[in-house]
Amino acid sequence: MDETPLTRLKSAKTKRFDSARPDAVAKVHDSGHLTARERIANLLDPETAVEFGSIAAIDTEGNWVPEYGGVDFIGQVNNQPVIASSSDYTDKGGGYGGGRLEHLIALSQQHRWPMVLFVDGGGSRARHPRTGLGHTELSGQFGRYTHFDGMAQLSGWVPTIAIVAGPSFAGHASIAGFSDFVIATKGSAIGMGGPPMVEAALGLSLTPNELAGAEMHDKLGGIDLLVDSDAEAIKAAKRYLSYFEDNASGELPERSLSNELPTTAHEEDHIFSIIRSLIDAGSYFELRPSFATTVTTGLARVNGKTIGLLANNSFIRNGEIDESAATKTARFVELCDSYEFPILSILDSIGAVTSWAEGATGVIATEPGLSRSHTRALMAHQHRTVPLISIQIGKAGGFSGHIMCGSPTGHTSPLASFAWPNAEIGSIDGFSATRNMNAFDDVIEPAETRKNIANLLNLLPSQSERRSLISEKKHSVDTW
Repeated sequence: MDETPLTRLKSAKTKRFDSARPDAVAKVHDSGHLTARERIANLLDPETAVEFGSIAAIDTEGNWVPEYGGVDFIGQVNNQPVIASSSDYTDKGGGYGGGRLEHLIALSQQHRWPMVLFVDGGGSRARHPRTGLGHTELSGQFGRYTHFDGMAQLSGWVPTIAIVAGPSFAGHASIAGFSDFVIATKGSAIGMGGPPMVEAALGLSLTPNELAGAEMHDKLGGIDLLVDSDAEAIKAAKRYLSYFEDNASGELPERSLSNELPTTAHEEDHIFSIIRSLIDAGSYFELRPSFATTVTTGLARVNGKTIGLLANNSFIRNGEIDESAATKTARFVELCDSYEFPILSILDSIGAVTSWAEGATGVIATEPGLSRSHTRALMAHQHRTVPLISIQIGKAGGFSGHIMCGSPTGHTSPLASFAWPNAEIGSIDGFSATRNMNAFDDVIEPAETRKNIANLLNLLPSQSERRSLISEKKHSVDTW
């Protein structure tokens, strides 16, 4: 009996299911990872997914031809719309085909739906897998964007999350680079030229992780978060997305600040202890924790309201702000400004420093001074329109106040500038002594700090309300 069009369609779609590829599924599971469909199933709320692009063409005999290389869906995460895409390294190397992703990028831009993209693979296909077969293609480009210009357009307008859970090279790595928030699993890799290209050019045989391991990117700021597994990456993506909505049920801090002023920063947990006393319990989500550790950046909540939190860590080299710390600060300010997160800046730094490798030894030397990396942070503040509350809890040497809080005469005046009674003034370098950053709105007791912050945040519209009032993108969030 001849197959009907419906049975032919079911047959083609069945080929894309994990149940039809037991060997490939076993290979993925043996490597400690989830399949592409398992990733999406774990990410999206149950019964909310709509698949896109599963059928790519029809052949000369009237059979439907399934798409290769990955899966794409629109669904919900915590009841909010999300576009989810996962490449499949076991299927044609995860190469992107057709125009399915371009269509989703266009929808993301139009509706401001966040995108979560699993991007392990070797890049776009060098040769289309159906070339010369006479198939009628169904997956041409929809919308106005390709991968690259589309992701660049989304930056700063729509939250974009890349999850790297395997080798990610060429086009896949580029998508990660364009994304606002990059999560990688241990043992994965991100690079432009993969091992075959390196071996052909240089004769070096390297594994993906040896060539461009995620652990290296974690230390150098190439990713925002390094996690143990696919499941942990998905959990982190969901948590990141949760901060784009305020939470009405804010929780009390894990600890309370007494009026005993901190007399020393020589405890590793010093700044994080202070942070925990100011924000809702368990709400600090640190970004880039292993990179430029003299500054800590992350998202948090105060009485349920989302904030971006920026603080010097004076336990490490007196909180000095070198080029990496300034770059980390600048990108974080851009992220907060793009998505309307008010910023809480906690200032305790000896000042700005420049660094270089000395001679043949390669020993890193530093001295007080500024570089263009430091001015990048000031530029980010100059364009910032979101409110900023600053608290000086210790030193504010040199140019550190400008880097952490913006110029006192900048584009947007701080919502409030507070200091604790132990705040120190002064400058450690002549280059930086340009303005007095010690002009405060008030000097307050530590115990009243959280209440002041919460009361000021209550005067502001929610960050989701502020986003709804913006009809044009302010600016992009800088890449790596």
